[in-house]
Amino acid sequence: MLNALHPIRLFIGLALISASVLALQVIFTRIFSVMIWHHFTYLIVGIALLGGGASGVFLAMHRWRSEELTRRLGSLSLAFGMSVLITLLVITRFHFDPLRMSHLYSTILGLALYFACLFTVFLLGGMVIASAFSAWPHLSHRLYFADLLGASIATLSITWVVQAVGGPSALIVISLLATCAAGLFIVDRANWYKTVPVVAAAQLGILLLSLLRPVQLPIPESKSLYHALALSNTTTPEYTRWNPVARVDVTALAAVAEPMIVGGVSEVYLRRPDRVGEYSLRFVTLDGTSMTGLFKFDGDLSKFEFLRHAIIAAPYEIGPQSPRTLLIGIGGGIDILLAQQYGAREVVAIDVNSDVIDLVRNRYADLIGRLAASPNTYVFTAEGRSYLSRTDERFDIIQGIGLDNIAALNSGAYVLSESYLYTVEAFDLALNRLNEEGVFSWTRAVSEPPIETLRLTGLAAEALRRNGIDNPTNHIIVVENDRHSAINLLVARRAFTREQVERLKAWLDANQFRILHEPFQQLDTLYSQYLHASDPRAFEQAYAFNIYPVTDDHPFYYNYFKWDRLLERGAHRGDVSARIPIGNIILLAMFAFTLVTALLFVALPLWRNQRAGLRTPGAGGVLLYFSMLGIGYMFVQIVMIQRFTLFIGYPTLAITTVIFSMLLFSALGSIVAQKLVVSLTRLRLALVLVAFLIVSSAFLLPPIFEGLLGLEDTVRVLVSVILVAPLSFVMGMPFPTGLRAVGWRARQLVPWAWGMNGVFSVLGFTAVVLLSMATSFTVSLIGAALLYGLAAVAALALGRTSVEACMSR
Repeated sequence: MLNALHPIRLFIGLALISASVLALQVIFTRIFSVMIWHHFTYLIVGIALLGGGASGVFLAMHRWRSEELTRRLGSLSLAFGMSVLITLLVITRFHFDPLRMSHLYSTILGLALYFACLFTVFLLGGMVIASAFSAWPHLSHRLYFADLLGASIATLSITWVVQAVGGPSALIVISLLATCAAGLFIVDRANWYKTVPVVAAAQLGILLLSLLRPVQLPIPESKSLYHALALSNTTTPEYTRWNPVARVDVTALAAVAEPMIVGGVSEVYLRRPDRVGEYSLRFVTLDGTSMTGLFKFDGDLSKFEFLRHAIIAAPYEIGPQSPRTLLIGIGGGIDILLAQQYGAREVVAIDVNSDVIDLVRNRYADLIGRLAASPNTYVFTAEGRSYLSRTDERFDIIQGIGLDNIAALNSGAYVLSESYLYTVEAFDLALNRLNEEGVFSWTRAVSEPPIETLRLTGLAAEALRRNGIDNPTNHIIVVENDRHSAINLLVARRAFTREQVERLKAWLDANQFRILHEPFQQLDTLYSQYLHASDPRAFEQAYAFNIYPVTDDHPFYYNYFKWDRLLERGAHRGDVSARIPIGNIILLAMFAFTLVTALLFVALPLWRNQRAGLRTPGAGGVLLYFSMLGIGYMFVQIVMIQRFTLFIGYPTLAITTVIFSMLLFSALGSIVAQKLVVSLTRLRLALVLVAFLIVSSAFLLPPIFEGLLGLEDTVRVLVSVILVAPLSFVMGMPFPTGLRAVGWRARQLVPWAWGMNGVFSVLGFTAVVLLSMATSFTVSLIGAALLYGLAAVAALALGRTSVEACMSR
């Protein structure tokens, strides 16, 4: 029976399952980013991935022989595929709103149900992979190559699959892929004919139905899309498009009495009897949030006079006349209308989401009066920080309105949603892209007490200091709308003049807006106190929330809760997620849950000493070895994704490039290791080399990036692959070599090694997030190097004889 499955079928089937498991991580995070909020996406998907680690423990406790494992590969693959379909059914039929605390019982029940389904999916997928390694440990290098190759191909393709068919239909594609793998694994022809064609035909039929009639995901009431649909008197969006950045939804045409824009419009203007009484628009949301509008525009700018009475107009009131404007984020075109309202001589409008650009330039171009085709108006896809880094152009106004990059894992599994637009280096860059009299403006929602907006102000002040301006107070103005719900931060390269300030004040008074900081007097506001503080660091230390200016090495702009005050609540207005540290608590919960899981599945069996394999001499060292490989690899992957996001410029492209390169070159390294790493000494040298390359990357990548940022997009991607390759190549050697040695020495220990590697991979994700938030990415990389160094010590437990004997087979 063991030899009945041809190795080629084994390798291809394993690659398909590995591709499916990685693809599911991406798809589920994309789906849950729409259905629930980002904090809970981390929780559900992160903990569910423990199923992959638990698979090894499950196999270890059942102690199936190799023949039994071979026989079960097909049925496990079928069960894996069917579990994906069942999970899709569950999440579309049982839904909840995690931010409605009045429905706490249903939230807990919903979270538990989602977790159970996802845990089962990843458990079954992990069992297929773990079974292959357990049954054929002598093929570990080639199995590892197939495993990583399948995952790397999935990395390249899954975002495009989701874009082509949508999130729910992509799940059906994956279930069909698992059935194809089952067809390769099943060696009994009678069973093959009874199951595989029938199941595959049923899945194909379901897929076709989902394409003809797309599956609708439930949207919670706390999402903007829910209210946009209500205002449009419909239950489903008129247009939906999945893409790697976010799901874009557009509603039917709605009529509103008050213009719905970031920061709103002055009540003074809204009370005017001569204003336009009704506005027609289509609402646009990204992952169900970040709502904006495509306003109906017939070319008559007078109908949009309200824009002159909105807080977002502040930079035009104080800046140069007929400005040359850069818009970072286009907001359905309303930002372009604002620039035209003030007679901008040229408008450059960029947005990272290509489908949002398509709405403005093509699909709804007629609705909004073909704004993108206006004279001297240039609209295209680009990420703000990346564009600023590569252009030499100068602008009179650089404006960002309501930018919000905290969508949940929006570009795929295992990536933080931090924005490099909100760092000291980014603000420094923006300052240097302004003309001498230029102004850059950021509009954000405000809370009480201020947190995000105070940090935003601190970023500007620190960037000005880096430009040699010792007294940044003269270069910054902070204004607030009449509803106290939004502020506009105005920053100038050259100090604001008294004439500019008086002109702005007149406009503010006319609209009953408020000034929170101005250059010529210290006001009784926190913004003014912060900017006038003799020691800004002391002010930040004493403040209840975390408002330290963040940098590229520590870009956690949205982490404004201090760890030592985590349970203290600010009296925030607006979103409940801003009032309590949900994200921080969930990260800690994930870390604690993973630790508890490791204790239950490893420490307890070790203590009881009743499980096969764990009685093997040196078992503790072996498990430590594979645990360090799991947590160390995840440390490197997460930080590399973050570092290369800054260099490549497009988050999704950076994720794809880094994960694909790491998996592909690790796969190649695993094959080469079969001939190269033939002794314990060479294995330990490989681990030391990994540690050395990690430390080198920590300190060499930033200056390399700075020198090469001006390259074209394609060239930067190729350079990224080259930079990732050496480290990834060597990182692919220790795992299959160690697993093969364990298989030769004590085959029953293989599932334990697999399980520990999986559990500590998830632990590594939460640990590197927490460590990076507390310190920096550089410190996290140094930590990864230490973990690989510890693995080099633990490798002694594999035994010199075991490594040399297994590699000679």
